[in-house]
Amino acid sequence: MPELPEVHTIVEDLKNNIPGYEIKKVHISNKYKVDDADLRHLLIKILEGNTIVNVSRLAKNILIKLDSGHILRIHLAMTGRILIRNDEKLKDKWIRMILHLTKEKKKKKLVFSDMRMFGKIELLQEKDSSRLNNKYGPDIYKQDVSPKEFLNIIKSKNTNIKNALLDQKVISGLGNIYVTDALFLSGIHPLTKTKHINIKSAEKLLENIKGVLEEGIKHRGSTL
Repeated sequence: MPELPEVHTIVEDLKNNIPGYEIKKVHISNKYKVDDADLRHLLIKILEGNTIVNVSRLAKNILIKLDSGHILRIHLAMTGRILIRNDEKLKDKWIRMILHLTKEKKKKKLVFSDMRMFGKIELLQEKDSSRLNNKYGPDIYKQDVSPKEFLNIIKSKNTNIKNALLDQKVISGLGNIYVTDALFLSGIHPLTKTKHINIKSAEKLLENIKGVLEEGIKHRGSTL
């Protein structure tokens, strides 16, 4: 399951490769979960002719901003992959969407592959971005959260500490890999109730969460 470091790595790679490219043609697999034919047609119609302005990350979401103001949101879920292809001969499996990109005489394909189809593609308007933001808690990697604020956030959930950290409404971007590592490094049992976490433990845990995220990003993630 891709977590914050994996998605961050993908976003950084996309930022170096696709801004400035126009979406000339869109292909969406008939097997993909866009059940409404009109919605499928609208998605293609809006995407085609747009130029990619920027790529950013929100929690585990990849956000591709277009010059029309629309945002293409991609969530990889368990088996989603984003591939940049220059060679037409390469045949990828489980393709759900292809964006055919052009910039002057350069051509690329941005491929979304998803074996189990748990991933999600959604087209948002810029005004919808605040709604999406409100679904997630603070991003420890991006935001400056103090130990006291962190303690208050995790204590807002009356559950065990691992469940609290995995809740995207509490802290965004974390998953099983990095939560488990951070708890181990902090000497905190995953089933410890949040109400039993004190400020000293919270400070150490916050430091280790930042540390494992930074290490994960340094190594371009830890999943296949």
